[in-house]
Amino acid sequence: MDDLVKDISNEISKFKASLSHHLPAIEADVNRIIKRQSQDKRSIEYYLETLLSLVTIGVGETVFINLLEYYKTLDAEGAAFYWEEYSREEE
Repeated sequence: MDDLVKDISNEISKFKASLSHHLPAIEADVNRIIKRQSQDKRSIEYYLETLLSLVTIGVGETVFINLLEYYKTLDAEGAAFYWEEYSREEE
């Protein structure tokens, strides 16, 4: 049983590491959105959804929060929804 738990833990760690390799590309896109002050809510929400799913497994929290802080300046109500979802994941 201990070997099974170790194997599962190792696989989860590998999975997390593989996701982390994609984070720089996502972060570059998010930085571009913020720098260019994009108003494209659909694109911003796409990245928020993607990052929220990554945050749930421990990847991309800082990028998520940076984008969410920017989104708050465009759509406070929409941002509140993502904050609530994020807070739920933290519990």
